[in-house]
Amino acid sequence: MLSLFTFHFTFFTFKVMKSINQILLSLVLCSSFVIGLTSHTSAQSTSTATVVVKGDQTRTLYVAGVCEMCKARIESTAMDVSGVKKAEWDVKTDTLVLVGSPKMDLQKVADALAKAGYRSELSKADEKGYNKLPACCQYDSGAKKHD
Repeated sequence: MLSLFTFHFTFFTFKVMKSINQILLSLVLCSSFVIGLTSHTSAQSTSTATVVVKGDQTRTLYVAGVCEMCKARIESTAMDVSGVKKAEWDVKTDTLVLVGSPKMDLQKVADALAKAGYRSELSKADEKGYNKLPACCQYDSGAKKHD
């Protein structure tokens, strides 16, 4: 009777341990997959290659803004203008650095930004565009620079 009990106990313990090992293995595999997917996605989003060709021009433009949301909107708007290859706006200095082909027109960039609600040294912000900006991005309302 004791040997039968020992056999059942040992068999039960073996099944439980096997289940625990399978669960742990599944957790490790799922975690590895999620970590790998996350690192692959973040690596893709941070890699921005700009091909600079001989004859490309680099220009700067003062553009009023407040935060990282402004940065994303300003850079995206500038990139939509024909000839612009790279746009990078500095939150602290309000300076937009543009790299583009010879056909890049700084006035067209300033006009596009004005339509989006951003004032620059070349164009006054469009009132409708400015009013569509989130309240924290309305730089003339006294909003302080923030992240």
